Amino acid sequence: MNFSADMKIQDVINRNPKTADIMREMGMHCLGCISASNESIAGAARMHALDLEQLLNALNNLEYGEMSAETIATSQPEGAILQADRATYAVVPHIPAGICTPDLLHKIADVAEKYKSAALKITSAQRIAIVGLQKDDIAQVWEDLGMSPGHAAGLCVRSVKVCPGTTFCKRGVQDSVTLGLELDKRYHGVELPAKFKISVSGCVNKCTDAANVDLGFMGTAKGFHVYVGGNGGVKPRQADLLADNVSAVRALELADKVINHFKVLGRSDERLGKMLDRTGLESFKQAILS
Repeated sequence: MNFSADMKIQDVINRNPKTADIMREMGMHCLGCISASNESIAGAARMHALDLEQLLNALNNLEYGEMSAETIATSQPEGAILQADRATYAVVPHIPAGICTPDLLHKIADVAEKYKSAALKITSAQRIAIVGLQKDDIAQVWEDLGMSPGHAAGLCVRSVKVCPGTTFCKRGVQDSVTLGLELDKRYHGVELPAKFKISVSGCVNKCTDAANVDLGFMGTAKGFHVYVGGNGGVKPRQADLLADNVSAVRALELADKVINHFKVLGRSDERLGKMLDRTGLESFKQAILS
């Protein structure tokens, strides 16, 4: 085989299913993992603190074959995230803009109780994770919720984080909820070279960290400031200002250009900010704002 560091884990498994056995033996439970489906070999090695060259040698020196029954048995069910105990799973129902009705809260609570969930966890992405579920229950959990498995992780646009804005908050000066819901509708789950976070704040307080995500919008009295390239993690990066005081319509136009530009020029496992550092902010602005 000729696997390289930038190849996606799922592509590796598709070309030689037996590689899933190697990954499992090295602590990478990648089969079925929504986080790993589009992760690169290099990214997975970094995430699991593995020696990249050792991993590549093991994968490339493996003869073609089918994955073992044990690996298949330990595969992760669709739409579930393996927990620290390596035995139970969590699911994260999608709640656009973090706005939840009483009926949905009741449904999530009823499902959690029915399947003896260990806990309900409010996430930083304004969702409610149902934690401590058994593997065999996952498919029925999603059916009872009446939802398709959500994009809780993986190399894609995550749930859009939205503040109350003028809809609910006395300090809001822009309608962050309407803009956030539209962004979520258009882009949630869209596959990209790396995970991609979007947030919308209705005022300059930036309660949803608009300057610390890949694409952020901050409401002002005159419109929205647009920020690009922020991220947390081991090497946090403050976002750069792309445009100021734009309308909601223009904000959506810029979002579309940013995401499509990143889809074309971004490298595997490279956040938008890292791409900007590589290609240059000014050339990025010229491409997006023209």
